[in-house]
Amino acid sequence: MPGGIVRVALLGAALLAPVVAQADEATLRLRIVVLRHGVRAPTKAPDALAPYANRPWAAWPVAPGQLTPHGIDGMRALGASYRRMFAVDGLWSGACDRAGELVVIADSTPRNHASGAALVQGLMPDCHGTYLALPTEQNNALFHVGGKDDDKDDDDKPALPATWPPAELAELQRVLLGCEGSNCLAQAHADGRKTLLDAADDTERAKALKTAGSLSENLMLEYAQGFPSAQVAWGQGDEAAIGRLVTMHNLQFALAKKTMPAAARGGSNLLAHVLATLQQAAGEKPQAASLAPASARAVLVVGHDTNLAQLAGLLDVDWHDAAHPDDYPPGGALVFDLWQAHGNVSVTVSTAMPTLDALRHADFAAADALVRKTLKLAPCPGSDRCPLDQVSRWLRTRMDATRIDPALPALRAWPAASQEAPHEPAVSKPATAVPQAKG
Repeated sequence: MPGGIVRVALLGAALLAPVVAQADEATLRLRIVVLRHGVRAPTKAPDALAPYANRPWAAWPVAPGQLTPHGIDGMRALGASYRRMFAVDGLWSGACDRAGELVVIADSTPRNHASGAALVQGLMPDCHGTYLALPTEQNNALFHVGGKDDDKDDDDKPALPATWPPAELAELQRVLLGCEGSNCLAQAHADGRKTLLDAADDTERAKALKTAGSLSENLMLEYAQGFPSAQVAWGQGDEAAIGRLVTMHNLQFALAKKTMPAAARGGSNLLAHVLATLQQAAGEKPQAASLAPASARAVLVVGHDTNLAQLAGLLDVDWHDAAHPDDYPPGGALVFDLWQAHGNVSVTVSTAMPTLDALRHADFAAADALVRKTLKLAPCPGSDRCPLDQVSRWLRTRMDATRIDPALPALRAWPAASQEAPHEPAVSKPATAVPQAKG
C-alpha cells in the first residue's frame, strides 16, 4: 500500500477512534454531522462594541457576522478532514459518480452558505459538488423554527450561575478595560464605558452575562481568525487566556440555550428530522421528513452554536473538555452514527470539536485537530451504543411536538464553486451593516 494511503488511513483511524473501536461487529450505515459554520466576524460592528472596552476593537476584513476568507479556508480544510474520515469508515470513497451518497445542508445566512460551499469544496475537490439551502432572504425553519430571532427570547429571562460574579467574568472585565478594581470601574464609568461586574440586580446580571458571553466569543474569534498575538484581546489573549474567557460563552449558553424547556423549544424540529433520517436508514417509516434520500451514507448539516446547545439539552449530554474549553467552536459538531449488527440497529452520539490551534491555522491534518468524545445517552447509561427504538421513545418524551414541522423547507441545490452561491461582501462597512442572527 503506498505510503500516502497508509498515512491517510492512520489519520482517519485516529480521528474516529472513539466510535470505531466499539463497532468491530457492527456495520456503519449512516453518519449525520450537525456542525457550526466557520470563523466569522463578530455580529456587531466595532462602534457597537466600543463602549465595553477602553481600546479600539480589531478591524475585521468582512462585514459583521460574515464568514472570513480565513474561515473559508478552515471549512475547506475541515471538509477534507471529513473526506478522509468517510473513506476510512467506508461511508464514501470520494468517487464523483457516488457523490449522491453525501448530502450537505446549510442554513440560509450568508456565513452558512459560504461555510457549506467551502465544506463541499474540501469534501469533493474533484467533483461538481453542491449543497442544499434556502436563499439568504428566507428563514430556514430547520434551524430557527420560529424565525431567526425566535431563540433570543430565552436570553432575556434572568438565568444566573450559583455564585456571582463568576471568576472568568472578572478576568474578562480586566481584559476589556485594561485594569481592575473599584477605581478602574469608577474611571470606566467616568469615561462612559459599559461595565459587567457591577450589575445591581438579577435582571441586570442576566443581561451582563449575556453580553459577557458574546464579548468573550468575539475574543475567541480574534484568536481563531489568526490575528497577530498583539491584536488578540489587546495582547492579552494567548490560547490559555482565550480558553478561560470563552467559558463565559459556555456558561451563558448553558443557562439560556441548553436548559429545558428552552432547548426543546428551539431544537425539537432539527432533532426530529435527524431522528427521521436515522429511522429511514434503519428501514423504518419516520413521522417527519428525512434530511436526505435513503441512499445517503453521510449527511452534514451546517448550522450554528445555538443549534448545538439546543441539541445538547435535548440529548441531556455534556462534552466539556478542560483542555479544550470552548464547547461550541466554529466547525464544532455533534455526530450521529447508525450501526447495524445481527439485525439490531443502534445509535452512537459523539463530538468532533476543533481545537483553537487548528482553527487559528485553518489546518485539520493533525490527528488531534478534532477533539472526539463519545457521549452516553440516558436510555443506555452503561453503553456507548443505544438501540434506535429506545432512543426514539426517549426523545419523544423530551421534544416539543408543537415546535416540529414534519415537512422540510423547499431547499435548492447551490453549486459550491459557482458565483450563483451568495457570498458575503469582502470589506466591512459597519455604518450600513445589516443586523445578523447570532451563531
